[in-house]
Amino acid sequence: MKIFRIIYITFFVVICFSLFILMPLSHSDMSVEKREAAGLPAIRTEDGKLNMSFFDELTDYFSDNFAFRQELATADAVMKSKLFHTSNNEKAVVGKNEWLYFNGSLDDYFGRNLLNEREIYAAAKTVSLMQEYAQSRGCDYIFTVAPNKNTLYPDNMPANYIPAEGDTNIEHLRDELAKTVTFSGNKVNYVDLQGTFLAQDKILYHKWDSHWNNEGAVLAMNTLLGSVGKEHYDYKDEAYSIEANHSGDIWQLIYPTWNKKDENVIYARPHSYTYVNPVESVEDMFIVTSCADKEGNVLMFRDSFGNALLPYIADEYANGIFLKGMPLNVKQIETSGTSTLIFEIVERNIPNIIAYLPVMDAPLRDLSSAEIQSVAETGSTIEYEDKVNQYVIYGSVDPEYVDTDTDIFIRITTASGNVSCYEATPGAYIKPEEGEDMSFNYGAYISKDSIGEDFTVELLSGKNNDIFCTKSLNIVYN
Repeated sequence: MKIFRIIYITFFVVICFSLFILMPLSHSDMSVEKREAAGLPAIRTEDGKLNMSFFDELTDYFSDNFAFRQELATADAVMKSKLFHTSNNEKAVVGKNEWLYFNGSLDDYFGRNLLNEREIYAAAKTVSLMQEYAQSRGCDYIFTVAPNKNTLYPDNMPANYIPAEGDTNIEHLRDELAKTVTFSGNKVNYVDLQGTFLAQDKILYHKWDSHWNNEGAVLAMNTLLGSVGKEHYDYKDEAYSIEANHSGDIWQLIYPTWNKKDENVIYARPHSYTYVNPVESVEDMFIVTSCADKEGNVLMFRDSFGNALLPYIADEYANGIFLKGMPLNVKQIETSGTSTLIFEIVERNIPNIIAYLPVMDAPLRDLSSAEIQSVAETGSTIEYEDKVNQYVIYGSVDPEYVDTDTDIFIRITTASGNVSCYEATPGAYIKPEEGEDMSFNYGAYISKDSIGEDFTVELLSGKNNDIFCTKSLNIVYN
């Protein structure tokens, strides 16, 4: 009995050490996890001090680089998904009939951690201010939300995952936008892709990926460009084939070394756009395109749902700029000759609309006839940052002076006595912590040319048909 115990222990130790010894012969492709593997730590820091985190960093290094890491992870995932219908990766959900879903969509699916009424109003107001800015510069404006996969196709979610009863962020924002108009009286051009996709009698998202397939991307393109009357090729009569050639993003997370492809629709019509800048893939953060014999320039703010959508949009405009990431630099329309501004965001990221202050000039508002009451002591804050040609004035409003539909203004009095009022965007300049209440943030970009260097800032907000000045700040440059 003792000899078997020794053999077992010896075998276990050999296996453990082999994972370390064989590291040079095995390489983990971390691109499937969209991150870099931890590097071998140094005993001393750059300033010559002892690295007190050495052993923690060494653990991370071994965890990311031990031999056959991804092969073993794939084997573990196969056993767990096939035998127990669970995922070994916290970012993925193993559903019924081999369907895979992204874990980041579960808050929306379960109806938890939703935006409150004020935050929904703030998101709709932010979208409307972007439209006002774009239209004042002669641009068409399109805003849309790409639905989460399990919002459209919940039937293959795990049986013990009970969906929310009632509306969630995407429906609340849709309803708020339906009654939102810009300052000039225009309705917000919100393109409801949720309703559009639900009306289809076929599945237009990938089975092993969190995004729509090419047929879904074409439906989205037709709906978006149709909303502004942009002439385009609609693919309705285009020949296509079905090919298993798509690497599903969730599949790669769970099975990093199992190269099994998802099916996709492949249209016979080739794309005609070309890249202007060096581009590795549609995943790139900054892409510039050109398409001969087309008219108009498009600026598109997009996320990963724009990967499949980008080729079809780029085919319809003479010039295109496609940007990922926040904050949104809306001011680019002034230098890019933009004729159409598109803002696409996935449902699970709706909170980001107010978590990042968009870069655009705050609009002037006439409050000369309003009775403004000054309040001496409040919890409101005013901060500012010098951005070369403009100021960013930001902070938070005392909740006592904010209703669900309160708008926020900044009144500036220059050194010469000129007074001007600007409407602030109800978004955060400094990104809040996850789960933090974003109801009371505001921010505004204001040109230095219009107000000079010495001025007073006053924060105005309305409640119960009254407007209150809840904070003031003197800014003086010596």
